[in-house]
Amino acid sequence: MVSLGPKTPIACLPVAGPGNPYQHLMMDGLNAGKRLHAFNGVHDKFFGIARTILKYRPTYLHFDWIISYYYRRWAWLTGLSVLTFCAQIMLARLLGVRLVWTLHNILPHDQTHPALHRFCQRFLARRCEWIRVFGESTVQKAAAELRVPEDKFRVVPEGDYTGVYPNDVSQDEARSHLGLPAQGRVLLYLGLIKPYKGVLELIRTFRQLNQADTYLYIAGKIMDTAYGEQIEQELTDQIFLKNEFIPESELQYYFNAADLVVLPFQRIENSGSVIMSMGFARPIIAPKLGVLEERLRAQPEWLYSSAEELREKLKKALTVPSDQLGTAGIANFKGLSAYRWEDFADTFA
Repeated sequence: MVSLGPKTPIACLPVAGPGNPYQHLMMDGLNAGKRLHAFNGVHDKFFGIARTILKYRPTYLHFDWIISYYYRRWAWLTGLSVLTFCAQIMLARLLGVRLVWTLHNILPHDQTHPALHRFCQRFLARRCEWIRVFGESTVQKAAAELRVPEDKFRVVPEGDYTGVYPNDVSQDEARSHLGLPAQGRVLLYLGLIKPYKGVLELIRTFRQLNQADTYLYIAGKIMDTAYGEQIEQELTDQIFLKNEFIPESELQYYFNAADLVVLPFQRIENSGSVIMSMGFARPIIAPKLGVLEERLRAQPEWLYSSAEELREKLKKALTVPSDQLGTAGIANFKGLSAYRWEDFADTFA
């Protein structure tokens, strides 16, 4: 049993585990004051909601991601899980537990079953006390998608990750570690590799520039086999691919080796990769989508709205003086100070 004491108990689901720094930093932020006690609920993708409610009787039940509670590999099991998910949500309401949800994306990136996702998300949204989003730009779109009033949303950006990942190697050390040339301009994409993240388009655009002494490093696990095969066919001696999950201890080598990070997402509302890149003081080429434009307002010159603009930003990134890149990176790093994990606590009564 979790010792709740006089503080307001907040059970957090699903249990992301130690490999996900977002959730434990979020809970640390809630616990930083004297009013709240946030903790993980029961780790059970079938009955974890009900077991958490019955075991801890929390005042609040906070969800980050809900897809694991209703979506399964087999259709018959998905149907059963949807019923179980809805029943557990109704049990929470029946027992007076207040539901709160952090909406990381308006719809899951896997949109092969949009009607299913919409039903479950709208079912939960209508029963939440409030829904947290990371930026003002998300509110209107999310309200329309979930069919709930805009005043149900509370905007609380997530904090930074600078205390989580090591950052004590120089650029020369980082490039030597990765087998990159000591001289020349290095661009980096780091994160899971899926079609909606625009990696293939980035590689093809980079190749069109055809500039000597410039390199593109793609680091992250390819999650779609056919897409990965397309990427591998585009590789050259100026494009490096590391097809694996990058351990936390290795992240600093990739970020510190790079002069600039490129995140060419085609759909996004929030991105941990952006916040990590800011923590390593890197300028970032990214689309004007979702909360990215808000988070990267210190370097608007590196944001783009079209494929042609992406090409222009990449061309600029290969020729602009290093001190100009450094200035944009430092501005990004300083911009992190505007957001604290503790800010989320203010939304709880």
